[in-house]
Amino acid sequence: MKLYHYTPKENSCLEKGILSVSLLPECLSHYASRAKSENPDLIIKWLDSTFFGRSRSVACFTEPLMLNGKIVAVDDGCLFSFDINTLINDNLVESIYQKTKSGNGGYIEEFKKIEADEIDYSPLDFSPYKTEEEITNVFFRHYFVVLKNGYIPPQYLTKEK
Repeated sequence: MKLYHYTPKENSCLEKGILSVSLLPECLSHYASRAKSENPDLIIKWLDSTFFGRSRSVACFTEPLMLNGKIVAVDDGCLFSFDINTLINDNLVESIYQKTKSGNGGYIEEFKKIEADEIDYSPLDFSPYKTEEEITNVFFRHYFVVLKNGYIPPQYLTKEK
């Protein structure tokens, strides 16, 4: 089954793969206030305190975010897909977590460890939202795939239109 991951527009995913935050030190600052530190090692330690392996995970959705039938480009980024079963069969996945709650700027989060067959592929409801900003600022069901080496190699990726 396919999962979808948004990346910044300027990215190296087709050359290096989708990298977890542990392999992107410039992205660790996003978590500094929650970790109460600017120290990269302490930020990674904080990430992994929320669930084991979070620093080696990538966040993903079960479908692209949509507005009026068109794919939303989160922050003008790119959308990639990958087959979770292929990653599991090739022994790249350590675990999967579902984010079950998010609020207050990321200070309130809850996660549940699941198996791949527990991923909920039922359609997301985009109908209440009228703008891309509304869609990108609301919590939608999503998942974190913890990767043994902290990245999804490029040969597993499809760049979506």
